[in-house]
Amino acid sequence: MKKSAFVVSVAAAAVLAACGGNGGSGDGEVTLEFFQYKQEAVGTFDELIAKFEEENPGITVEQNNVPESDTVLLSRLTQNDVPDVISVNGGVMYGELVRAGVLTEVTDHEALDGINDEYSDMIARIAGSEVEGHYGFPHTVNANGVIYNKTMFEELGLEIPQTWDEFIALAEEIKSAGETPFYSTYGEAWTILPPLNSLASNIQPDDFYEQLEAGETSFSEEYGEVADKLQQLLEYTENDVFGSDYSRGNMEFAQGEAAMYMQGIWAIGQVQEANPDIELGVFPLPATNNAEENRLVSGVDLVLATAEDGDHPEEAQKFVEFLLEEENLQLYIDQQRLFSAVEGPEQTDEAISELQPVFEEGRITSFADHYYPQGFGIDTMFQNFLLEGDKAALLNELDSEYERLSGQ
Repeated sequence: MKKSAFVVSVAAAAVLAACGGNGGSGDGEVTLEFFQYKQEAVGTFDELIAKFEEENPGITVEQNNVPESDTVLLSRLTQNDVPDVISVNGGVMYGELVRAGVLTEVTDHEALDGINDEYSDMIARIAGSEVEGHYGFPHTVNANGVIYNKTMFEELGLEIPQTWDEFIALAEEIKSAGETPFYSTYGEAWTILPPLNSLASNIQPDDFYEQLEAGETSFSEEYGEVADKLQQLLEYTENDVFGSDYSRGNMEFAQGEAAMYMQGIWAIGQVQEANPDIELGVFPLPATNNAEENRLVSGVDLVLATAEDGDHPEEAQKFVEFLLEEENLQLYIDQQRLFSAVEGPEQTDEAISELQPVFEEGRITSFADHYYPQGFGIDTMFQNFLLEGDKAALLNELDSEYERLSGQ
């Protein structure tokens, strides 16, 4: 497999001294470094690590969670310093690691048999068509959708929309009742991605990226409708959209400042922390007027992988297998409010359990932004568009940036 070149940032290099390493205690014990990117999951993994170490005396697992984890990990690769066990988001970063040739191939591992094929296929597409085989295990999945205030919906007699026109009619009904339909926080550009992904992933053809790579289509051809609809949704917000950030959005939505919040399910925990009494639900954003074709946007939240040239491959694989066990996965999804990529564990949290049938029926599609080239700042490009309203400039910038980054 061809090795990729990585750019090392000075800031990331400075972090290397704080990062863990391989080795043992000198007493026959093995120490594994578990490099994981989710700050909010540190406590959950501490609990699971303690259980693993109790069941496997002689193996110590050191969890390593740092800010800007992707940057730090890419920097470490240039030093041939690859952690024993790695967890990454199932997006661009996973593809970079696979193409760098630093992950153990797991194509024939029996644990893959219990993983939903849709998610194995997702990360395979992210790795690229030139890569054969599998190099990681999808662990958990998340979703973008519309988080809604159940109490407000019940008081206003509102129903869950199934089509785009019904979605807009719902927003109009909420507005007519004197309430605010949406709370948006586009002062922090990445928060544009949840509604953007919900629209783009359903509107663009499923083979859009293959056509794009082959030069057979463009953003100008496919993203005009996405831009129009995202701009239309902006009409139903009343807060200072471009002066608000994610934390403020969670707090304000928790206090009933809007009926709906277009975010990922990862926001639910923080909303509930701000208001433990709030009753929430989630539904897929209906991007088109074909109800049967509208899908929930879902992606692999966490992929587990081991180092190809690690010092302790058997112990590292044993820890990964432990994390994939049903009991341990159930604990993880219960605490993190996610869904399992592995068959068995089910999400029962009332706020998101109504999405469980959507997963079981396979009415899902992947995150559009997981397939853009590294450095493709679609969130900031759409942020500028929503501020300035120049759709032609947006589409031109999307095409030119794609060509620049993909080398076309």
